[in-house]
Amino acid sequence: MIPAAVAETAADWIVRRDAGPLPAEDERAFQDWLAEPAHRRAFEQLAALWGLMDAEPAPSLAPLPAVRRTMPRRPRVPAAPRAAGTRRWTSAAVAASIVLAAFGALGDWPARLRADFATGVGERRVVTLEDGSRVTLGSSSAIAHDFSGNARTVTLLEGSAFFEVAPDRRHPFTVEAAGGSATALGTAFAVRERDGSAELVVTQHRVRVRAGGQSGVVDEGQRVDFGAQALGPVEAAGNGATAWTQGRLVAVNRPLGEVVAEIARHRHGYLSVVGAAAQLKVSGVYDLDHPLAAVDSIERSLKLRSFRLSDRLIVLHR
Repeated sequence: MIPAAVAETAADWIVRRDAGPLPAEDERAFQDWLAEPAHRRAFEQLAALWGLMDAEPAPSLAPLPAVRRTMPRRPRVPAAPRAAGTRRWTSAAVAASIVLAAFGALGDWPARLRADFATGVGERRVVTLEDGSRVTLGSSSAIAHDFSGNARTVTLLEGSAFFEVAPDRRHPFTVEAAGGSATALGTAFAVRERDGSAELVVTQHRVRVRAGGQSGVVDEGQRVDFGAQALGPVEAAGNGATAWTQGRLVAVNRPLGEVVAEIARHRHGYLSVVGAAAQLKVSGVYDLDHPLAAVDSIERSLKLRSFRLSDRLIVLHR
C-alpha cells in the first residue's frame, strides 16, 4: 500500500515534469526523492495510471524505463493543438483528482446541507415521512421534503430513492429531480439521479412524469429517463431495475462502464474502467454490500487487468 503523502508527492512531481524540463536544482531534488524505492514505485504506478487515463506524457517523463514498460500500448490519435498552459492545468487537475478520489472523501456538500435525510457511501436507509410514506435511500443519497400546503413534495438532491407512497388524494405526492417531476398515481416507484438526468422506474400502479415541457404516464413495470430539457421514451423496466434496494446490482448485457460506475457509488475511493474495456457487455448479479468482491469477479470473468493503489484506487483495463 502506498501512503497518501507519498502518492501526493509523486503526483506533484508528475505534474511539474509534465509541464516541461525542471530547473537543475529541482531535477536534483526529484532524483534524490526518487532514490527511495517506495517513492520510485509510487511515481511509476501513478505515471502508468496517467497513461491509462489518456493523459499525454511529456518528454520529461521519458527517462524512467520502468514507467515505459508498465504503460499499456494504445493507438496514437492525433490531438488538437493545445496551449502549454492549458495542458499544465489539465494535468494538474487530473493528478489532483486521482489523489483526492483515492484518499479523500468528495461529496455534494451543498446538497447535503439542504437535506432532511441522507446516506453515506455504501449505506441504505429506510425513513418514514410524517404522512406515513416510506422512502428507501440508496448509497450516497439525499432528499429534502416539504409537506406544507396542499401538496407533498420531495426533492431528490442526489443518488437514488424508492418511494412507497401513503394514499392521500387531497395532497398529491411529487418527487422533483434533475429539473423534472414525478407525481404518484399509485403507490411505489423509484427515482435515480445520475449525471444531470433522472431515471424513473414504476413498480406499482402509475406515475405521471413532467419534464422538458412534456408530460406522460408511466405504468407499472415501465421506466423512463427525464431531465430539465427532455422526456425520454417509455420502455419496459429490465429485470432487477430496483434490485439496489436489496443490495444487489442486476446487469443484463450492460456496458461495463455503466456497471462499474454503479458499483463505484457503493465504495470509498476511486473505481473506474478505461479504454475499450468500458464498452464490454456484462451480465451478472453483484453484491453491492461487497463491492470489492464484485470488482474482483468482473476482473476475473472478463480477463481484465487492474491498476491498484491499495483498495482505495482501482482502474480496470485490458
